[in-house]
Amino acid sequence: MAVFAFKEKSQLLVEQYGWPLPCAKGYVDGETFRKRRKEPPMHAMVGIDDYSEGFRAGYFHRPISEQALAGKPSAQSGLEFLPRFGEGFPQDS
Repeated sequence: MAVFAFKEKSQLLVEQYGWPLPCAKGYVDGETFRKRRKEPPMHAMVGIDDYSEGFRAGYFHRPISEQALAGKPSAQSGLEFLPRFGEGFPQDS
C-alpha cells in the first residue's frame, strides 16, 4: 500500500506542478524521511541531480529550484538551492 501511495503522490506532483519525475520521487522520499525523523542519506544531501534536489526540498520543506523544474543541469554556484519566495509547494497532509 505504501509503495502505491508513493507512486501516486509522485505522479500527482508531475501532473499538477509539471515537475520532472526524479524531482517528484526525491520530494516524496525527502518528505517521508522528515516525517519519520530519519537521518537523510548522504548522497541525497550532497547530490546535484534532480532526485537529490527534490529530496532536499521535501526534507527541508522548501520549493524546487528553477533549474530542476526546467530539467536543466544545476549551476555549480550553490544559488540553485536557495528557496524561491512567493511560490507554492505541496503542504503536508
